[in-house]
Amino acid sequence: MTAKADPGEVAAANLAGRLHPSQRGVVFDALFWAVWVFTAAIGAVGVVGVVNSGFTASALVAVAVAVAAIAGAVRFSVRRCAEFREPLTVITGPAHDFGSGPITDDYPIGLKHTPRGPGQTERWQLRAGGRTYPVQRARRDRMVAERITAVCVLGNGRWLVNIVLDGGAR
Repeated sequence: MTAKADPGEVAAANLAGRLHPSQRGVVFDALFWAVWVFTAAIGAVGVVGVVNSGFTASALVAVAVAVAAIAGAVRFSVRRCAEFREPLTVITGPAHDFGSGPITDDYPIGLKHTPRGPGQTERWQLRAGGRTYPVQRARRDRMVAERITAVCVLGNGRWLVNIVLDGGAR
């Protein structure tokens, strides 16, 4: 979410079942762009191979690999774009803070904090709709179970898009 977006406007869009334009980075993330950079590099290797050595066997293999990589990247992108157009799933209900105990599906929304121990890192998790999501550092500052009213997920529960608090989005 960008800093320019109004949290209330983002929450309203999410509760209506759609992504706010400032949330495009959820679907078009670093992995999406890395796939295309990698594909462009493979395509360049195939073109350079044909230009430098003509239509030899090794150049044709490089072109075949480039074509397969481009087809895979296109398929990946089409799937991501389809998920971008899907409606959000909004999970509402009372939230419960499980502390450091085991997290269960007794509540629609559950929070868990695993404190930092020897050889471990501190982790925050949110469980909603039968799936557990890691919570980013920017969101965990104001996460209080009593304030959470809804959790918005996208892509059949693949991505946690927004945690809606009683005063707007976070």
